[in-house]
Amino acid sequence: MRRIFASVLIGGAVLATAAMAADDYVVMPKSTRVFSPGAGGYATQQSLLNHKNSQASSTIREKDGQAEVHAGWEDHMFILAGEGRLVLGGTVEKPSTTAPGEIRGESIKGGKTIVLHPEDYIFIPVNTPHQMLVAPGKSVRYAVVKTHP
Repeated sequence: MRRIFASVLIGGAVLATAAMAADDYVVMPKSTRVFSPGAGGYATQQSLLNHKNSQASSTIREKDGQAEVHAGWEDHMFILAGEGRLVLGGTVEKPSTTAPGEIRGESIKGGKTIVLHPEDYIFIPVNTPHQMLVAPGKSVRYAVVKTHP
């Protein structure tokens, strides 16, 4: 029975992969990327993917960002270069709804601060307040993949 189940799983994966068209994949060479100022001027960003079930971007931050909460997205962050701090949890100070399911605020009260280093991976579940902080004269570059839970 296990062999049949394993064969069905493997066969299904092979068929699903074979059915995908070549244009279902996204490759964005470094030479084609252009960073643009992000909303509010808190960072410069390059959108890498905007799909119904996921989004990906690369961000360079040279100053503190706003506190954020996403009701429908999980964040998967990978630190590429530089240094910063990430505040997780707690309560957003002076919150405002900027879009459906999206809250921004000035800061976070009562969160846990984590020091970030290159090659760190951070998973931020939905509805978790978070804020990226950057010391004066420093910067942090990171990639974010947002997925629906």
